[in-house]
Amino acid sequence: MNDKQVQKQAPFPNTFLIGIQKAGTTTLNDWLSQHPQIYCYNSLKDIPLFVKFPQPEQLNKRLLLETPAYNNEPVVLHSAVNYIFYPSLLQQIKNKQPNAKLILILRNPVARAVSSYFYFKKMMREQHDIEKALIYQPKKNFEITRDNNDFTYIEHGFFYEQVKQCLELFSREQLLILEYDDLKNDPDKLLQNVFHFLNIDESFKANLAAKNITGELKSKVLQQGILKKSSARKWIVDHLINPWLPVNKRKLLKNKMFELNTSKQKASAAETEISEETMKKVRAKLKEFYLHDTARLDELLGTNFYSKWFGHDIIPKD
Repeated sequence: MNDKQVQKQAPFPNTFLIGIQKAGTTTLNDWLSQHPQIYCYNSLKDIPLFVKFPQPEQLNKRLLLETPAYNNEPVVLHSAVNYIFYPSLLQQIKNKQPNAKLILILRNPVARAVSSYFYFKKMMREQHDIEKALIYQPKKNFEITRDNNDFTYIEHGFFYEQVKQCLELFSREQLLILEYDDLKNDPDKLLQNVFHFLNIDESFKANLAAKNITGELKSKVLQQGILKKSSARKWIVDHLINPWLPVNKRKLLKNKMFELNTSKQKASAAETEISEETMKKVRAKLKEFYLHDTARLDELLGTNFYSKWFGHDIIPKD
């Protein structure tokens, strides 16, 4: 590598889709990446840049692998659902890009937790039954680990504290808060809202296909083949795949395989195996966790998520 290549700098994100988990971030990332004025690091979706690549040289080298080539798009986007979840990651964004624009999608926290559970069952990560997995005493402090990313179902729904921490670092004008139901029911209007926030062409029409649907697996064998780690698989990747398929393209191919192996018309097998009585119990217990938090979120933002998500229940007092 010559000196010119060493000194080359990849475009650093100036816009971040920061969460939340299982609220349509993959779908929104795909829609935004289609806009001709947005350059998106798609192969790094859901990889917090500052954790995976702690050194600036490492990060720049990885960003340079991304395709297609940057063409001076005014918006450079990176999306990772756990940015909002860990204050240290928000601080890293603040340190690297203090004027960044942030986009956050919120979803009914009960529905979000349940969807997340079924997703990780499909991904063969979750082995516990739904009551053991979802109903427990929430953790107060935790490090950035894969398990804490995936299995903290309840904690991800405490939006008040997450948004409050974000607004301690960034101004309200830098944060656009969207709602999952709007993404599902009125995507054109939602996108126009985002394009306005980003100060780019609001007339652009994206292909509005949904991504990362939980759904039912078409082939459990194929899913196991994609996910299962072994010494044989590592040898194949190191010696046969790596030389021909760069890591950025490999990640996109893997995501495409997950998508093709999921039926969007059928509920997951795990969903159909759980009784309606059990689901009612789980949802009622989860709701108890979120009533007070959602009321505080509305007070902070001047929103009405409480009534949208929980109807006319009495708002709890401090």
